[in-house]
Amino acid sequence: MSKYDSIKTASDLVADVQLNGLSTDQEDICRAQDIFGHTSIEELARLANDTGMNNAQGEPDPKGTWSSGRKATRGTFYMIVTSIWNWEEVTRFWNLYTNPQTEELKELRKEHKKLGGLYDSLLAHRDELEAEQKANNDAIAVLKSRAGDAQRRAEEAEAEVVRLKAKLYDLLVERKEAV
Repeated sequence: MSKYDSIKTASDLVADVQLNGLSTDQEDICRAQDIFGHTSIEELARLANDTGMNNAQGEPDPKGTWSSGRKATRGTFYMIVTSIWNWEEVTRFWNLYTNPQTEELKELRKEHKKLGGLYDSLLAHRDELEAEQKANNDAIAVLKSRAGDAQRRAEEAEAEVVRLKAKLYDLLVERKEAV
């Protein structure tokens, strides 16, 4: 028979341990394991993160700045789980639900993913701009070639005009002499 047989919830167990301490009798440890084993992860996480503080809206918040007047459960919760769980399970639970660095890591991963997407879109845009630049450079080369051809034809036409003017002059001079 365990002294925790009348306790049904993890919250009640934490409250009892806060008042009376944790029993180390084998039956009591087994009952505590059973109680925690039948409690939802959400409830366990709530107990693990209750620091007795509230946020500005009056909601329980481990990062809160206002005292709630209720006794924090975090310390008692982790004292119980270190007695009833394997250290690896305790560490895993801490890292998943309480460790402030986990939240920071999630935010950094989200930011990394966002920046990765931005990087990929910028690379695609750069590739488009490089393709446009190559097309523009090719167009410039064609236009330079056409400009060179046009310049050459203009110079040939000008030379032809000069030659024809000279021929006209010669014809005019011959006509004057013939008259």
